[in-house]
Amino acid sequence: MTTSNSNPWRNRIMVLSIALICIIPFSFAWYLAKNPQLIKDRQKTNFGHLVTPAQTIDYDLFLQSPVTGVENLPELKGHWVIVQIVAAPVCGAGCKQTLENTEKVRLLTSKDISRVRRLLVFPGNADPASTQDIARQYPALLMTGMSEALQQRLQEAVGGPVQDGTVFLLDPQSNVMMWYEPGADPFGILRDLQRLLRISQIG
Repeated sequence: MTTSNSNPWRNRIMVLSIALICIIPFSFAWYLAKNPQLIKDRQKTNFGHLVTPAQTIDYDLFLQSPVTGVENLPELKGHWVIVQIVAAPVCGAGCKQTLENTEKVRLLTSKDISRVRRLLVFPGNADPASTQDIARQYPALLMTGMSEALQQRLQEAVGGPVQDGTVFLLDPQSNVMMWYEPGADPFGILRDLQRLLRISQIG
């Protein structure tokens, strides 16, 4: 009796299971078709813009308008460099926030911190009071001015004008590997840099 009464329920469950097996994949595919950004976000491995091919910047271009002592700027050679661009002679609120963010990135590289340097690039002449204040707060930060040749190389890397607050990642051979738009998430920069440090055999 029990077996006879249970057969209709067993049949119903089997039909329902088959229906779900057919419906769920179709529904999921439809949802992804309506939300393609979900696939793009999962496929994205870099948080910044990858420069392809990488643009090489001669180290001498960083020495043409030094703000930091010329004897210190050669520290850039053979290191990964986080380059921050400033559009004005004075480092304002946005500039200071980016400086704080890139300092966090450098510190969070942990055991690889000795492989990383930071460079702040001013347009031509920098305000002495502003640079002195920055140097007191960030003694390890290097600073230089933007020569025409350096500006041209950076513009080639981004494919257009370089905005205030743009951040670049340079490898130890002075190749521009990646760049980030103003206000970029520092943890995105960190993840990209950590990946590069992990796979790199240089610097």
